[in-house]
Amino acid sequence: MSDDRETPPPAPATDDQGFSLIDLIVATSLMSMILMLVTGAVLEVYSTVNRTETLSIARDEVGNSFRRLDKELRYATWVSTPAQVGSAWYLEYATATGCQQLVFRDGTLTRAAWTLPGTTPGSAIPLASDLAQTGTVAPFTVYAPGDEPYASASPDTSGVGSEYEPEHAQIRLRFTGRAGNTSLPVDVLFTAQNTSRNTPALNECSKGRPAA
Repeated sequence: MSDDRETPPPAPATDDQGFSLIDLIVATSLMSMILMLVTGAVLEVYSTVNRTETLSIARDEVGNSFRRLDKELRYATWVSTPAQVGSAWYLEYATATGCQQLVFRDGTLTRAAWTLPGTTPGSAIPLASDLAQTGTVAPFTVYAPGDEPYASASPDTSGVGSEYEPEHAQIRLRFTGRAGNTSLPVDVLFTAQNTSRNTPALNECSKGRPAA
């Protein structure tokens, strides 16, 4: 007896050969490039965040230190001419409570005080550390009353006219702060309001500076 049932068609051939070595190499290369781009972007974000936080911390520390200094320099009655002795820079000024001395040495700014008729500064108190001299610019600059410190500067760089003359002594401190790999320029100007054009050039407080 014959079998009248229909024979099902044969199943289509399937490609079970998998991926070739070239396919794997190309896919791995693409994945490696993507991972490199993503990793680089993440590292750059972290680096920027860390640099910003470090700069903010350094700025706050320097700002706090110089705000303390401003309370004294603002009421100074006399300010010396800055000088370098060896590797250290010195600046003396007189206040109602006695003599004060700023010293910049080995990356640290310190302040010491003493009372007349003494001539020996007391223990130095650190004000700021991790500082460096900005190129060849002196860390301390004093503009005496009647000087024209910006006579050769253009208004867009000095912020005042070229014929500007201060009526009080001005003390300018310039450093470069360092926090890790971050550099922070420090340029601060203080005005000694108790000085004038009649302030004597010499003062007993200048005797606290070591001899050159």
